[in-house]
Formats: sequence, structure tokens, C-alpha cells
Amino acid sequence: METYPYRNIAITWIESRTKVESIGLALGFAIVTALSAQIRVELFFTPVPITAQTFMVILSGLLLGKKYGSLSMSFYLSGGILGLPWFSGSVAGLAILKSPTVGYLIGFIMASWLIGKFSNYPYLSILLGTSVIYLFGTIGLSLVLQISILEAIKIGVLPFLIGDLIKALAAFGIAKKINI
Repeated sequence: METYPYRNIAITWIESRTKVESIGLALGFAIVTALSAQIRVELFFTPVPITAQTFMVILSGLLLGKKYGSLSMSFYLSGGILGLPWFSGSVAGLAILKSPTVGYLIGFIMASWLIGKFSNYPYLSILLGTSVIYLFGTIGLSLVLQISILEAIKIGVLPFLIGDLIKALAAFGIAKKINI
């Protein structure tokens, strides 16, 4: 598998920052992720909208690494649970726990960590990260909507495969350009 030759530049850049600066970057990624959640396309056959959040999750792992990438997604989830209206559809507070998208949001943290951890192998890392988002999202859909895992896959994974591939390629391209 091809390695990502620019990964060390990004990780070195992040690690050369003070903790305060790195935490600030993680918070900035959380805010941009919140903004990306507002880019929302509703689909009539699923409660899961198309958003740009997965794009930001991938980018956070590739650019911030496992520690600060996952921290950024933790800030994002925590901010929404604390009441900031930055989840898609403006669901905020503990109401998110009853939302069909709760699993995806939880999966963002692990996905960003995995993408950062394996960022020397970007295609593998993006595949692992996206798979984790789908896994958590499918479980969340199944539990919240009380439907089978198969039905959750039909409405929460299959309709998003092509779009998520496009977002993954765009995130990889941007990460590669930033790291040159």
C-alpha cells in the first residue's frame, strides 16, 4: 500500500505547536465541523441527511493526527450535548441521544483517531475511519428507530457510499496539498 509521504510534515507541524495552540486547532476543527453540519440535504427515505461532516472528520485525522483529531471530534460532540446548536438539524443537548444520527456522531471520535493513527496509509486509514462511522451509525439507527441492522444499513449506509467516497477523495486531496 502506498504511504502518505506528506503525513510527517502535518504531524510534525502539529507536534511543534504548544498544547494550547494544538487544542485551539482542535477546537477550530470542531467549529468548522459544526459549520459543515449545516450543509444539509434531506433524503425522503432516510432520517440521515447528507452533510459535509464526514469530510471534516477525515480531514481532522489526516491533518491533526490521532490525538488532536479525535479531540476535535470530542469537542464537537461535547459542544452539541452541552446545548450548542451545531449538529445537523439543530438538534442540541441530550435530545441528541434520541436522534437517529447519534451513532454517527459518536463514531466521529473513533474515526478521526483511526485516520490519524494510520495516516501513513491514507487509503486504509480513510476506509477504516469511514467504516467505523458506518458501524456506529448503523448501531445507533437500529437502536433509536428499533429496526434491524440490515434495514439500518439500507437507510444509513448504502445511500451514502458514493458521496462519502467523493468527500474522502476531496479530503485526501486537500490534506496532500496542505502538506506540500
